[in-house]
Amino acid sequence: MSGIALTHIIPIQELTPGQVGKIRNDAIEGTVAMASKELNLPRERLVVRDVRPVADLAMYSILTTASTVEWWYYSLTADAVGWTAVSPTTGTMGDNKFVCLFGIRDLSTHVGHSSMAATATTASRNDGWPVISMVKLNVGGSDKVTWDACGLRGYADHVGFTPSAVIIPQNTSFVIYYYQEEKNSTALITFFQLIGVTVEPRGLTISP
Repeated sequence: MSGIALTHIIPIQELTPGQVGKIRNDAIEGTVAMASKELNLPRERLVVRDVRPVADLAMYSILTTASTVEWWYYSLTADAVGWTAVSPTTGTMGDNKFVCLFGIRDLSTHVGHSSMAATATTASRNDGWPVISMVKLNVGGSDKVTWDACGLRGYADHVGFTPSAVIIPQNTSFVIYYYQEEKNSTALITFFQLIGVTVEPRGLTISP
């Protein structure tokens, strides 16, 4: 399959630990190489850390208008079915920051029925059934991937990785979309994580 763009998502259960490690390591290596070249910095001055949903991707938060909560809980729109932008449609990656996404993790089946503390006063968690069926990543004005989360549901743990990571370079426009597959009578909360890393200069966020 030389030369073919492999953008599909693969359930983690269909990969060996070595294959998962290679996907992650190749993604990190490619992002570090890009950041080092564009920033004109040696590798030892770069940091690779876990991607943050709000500070890095300006994504959703629980029952709030502004994205302010650093976790991967998504508040579903009660009456919507279809594609929903979960990052600003005018979003641009920050200066000196490169984000690489190479997988998804849907933990909705583990969420259960308890109410959320702090910010969630009227909505409850979902009934344990996944409601996000697809993910679409648009970078620089072009759709780069459409990942089918339904393909993960044949297994107990809904985790998948892709052999072709999506890199969002510094100062580049991007939009992240979810496809919500059902209506709800009230806003419900589910857990859906994008797996990836952020590469940036040492000291910009952390100084390990």
